[in-house]
Amino acid sequence: MAKGVEVRERSIRLAFTFEGRPQRRTLMLGAQPLEPTPANVKYAHRLASEIRDRIRHGTFSIAEYFSSEGSGAPLTVGAQLDAWLAGQRIAHSTRGGYASAVRFWKATLADKPLRGLKTSDLLAALAGRAHLSGKTVNNYVSVLREALQLAVLDRMVPDNAAASVPRAKHQKPPVDPFTADEAFRIIAALPAGPIANLVEWWFFSGVRTSEMAGLRWAQVDLVSKRMQISEALVRGVAKSSTKTGVVRQVILNSRALVALQRQREDTEAAGEHVWLDPRYGTPWSEERAFRRSFWTPTLKRLGIRYRRPYNMRHTYATMMLMAGMTPAFCAGQLGHSVDIFLRTYAKWIPGAADAAEMAKLEASLGPKSRSPQVLPEGLSDERLTGRRGGVADGARTHDNRNHNPGLYQLSYSHRRSANYSERARYLGSLAASRGAVAPGLTLTLKRAFNAA
Repeated sequence: MAKGVEVRERSIRLAFTFEGRPQRRTLMLGAQPLEPTPANVKYAHRLASEIRDRIRHGTFSIAEYFSSEGSGAPLTVGAQLDAWLAGQRIAHSTRGGYASAVRFWKATLADKPLRGLKTSDLLAALAGRAHLSGKTVNNYVSVLREALQLAVLDRMVPDNAAASVPRAKHQKPPVDPFTADEAFRIIAALPAGPIANLVEWWFFSGVRTSEMAGLRWAQVDLVSKRMQISEALVRGVAKSSTKTGVVRQVILNSRALVALQRQREDTEAAGEHVWLDPRYGTPWSEERAFRRSFWTPTLKRLGIRYRRPYNMRHTYATMMLMAGMTPAFCAGQLGHSVDIFLRTYAKWIPGAADAAEMAKLEASLGPKSRSPQVLPEGLSDERLTGRRGGVADGARTHDNRNHNPGLYQLSYSHRRSANYSERARYLGSLAASRGAVAPGLTLTLKRAFNAA
């Protein structure tokens, strides 16, 4: 027997001394002894070494390692995940997302001994589902990391095996709003009634799906043309707050207001909620039923590329920006922070002010920044300045010939004088033919004459 580990025919037993008394504990997996496979034996040796270290440092507790001796602490990954999820105080919709992550990990690691869990086990589980998006992978790992961190805090494991799993790369898809033409076509294609009212109001109010489902008539003021967004309905469960936990007042534009006025006939007398599924007279519990029965068939019939109903919110955001409304106002109407709103919708801010913004930069660059002179048709820079290629007048080019510098300067001055009369005749004829000299040309003409 290796130190502290007894490998038996169908089990593995640990032997150690605690508080002066010899202990022998059979390792269990659920209600069955842990089989003596090579991997399990290796795990037993690590566990025995860990127990000895903790006894030496005075931090060992039998109840933490052997559930039959005390608190019943979970010894498998699956049991720890279940215990962690049961202790979470979270929204119903959030719990659904966490439960999905727990099911993913339990599919491959449910019976894995908690103390034997390694980072490589997690990477192997993720590699087996290569089709998962980066966002989904990060969500799943986040749940497991939190569950294992609880085990660390409870001193059930020495470290968190999920802490070293790298974040998966993923790119957030850009928002994909409908065009104004598409929005008008969708509204026009729906028969008059509650669905047409809903779609028109949704396109021109930009609320979240849960906020649409949770809106009550008591929160709508048709006289002041406002509605209060303070509740949500998520997967059929009412919430007394919005996604961001902030109550907001939404100003109703004419299209949203008219849609609500028509809707009064259908639902105001029927109950509290503004928007009901017309087939059953009940509030919309989820978006899927609306998509399947009304939204998707309408887009197919019109030949419009499919986008979720949520994209009506994006459409309203871009409509407001393209109309020139300030980002701060738009963000408030949608229930966003200004920072999130700008990061999401900045590309739709009108470009009309782009030239003015660049002008600010040009002004800051000072006199060194000059706009190129645009000359009238038929007037080239060569005819104005006398330059005919090469370097500028007055700059001496390399010449291997020996010559007299004085004769060179005399020749240069004579050439400039000879060109003066030619340029003057040309500019005079140009002015006479056009009746006047363009204002932008005046300075150029003056410089050309002075240079001569």
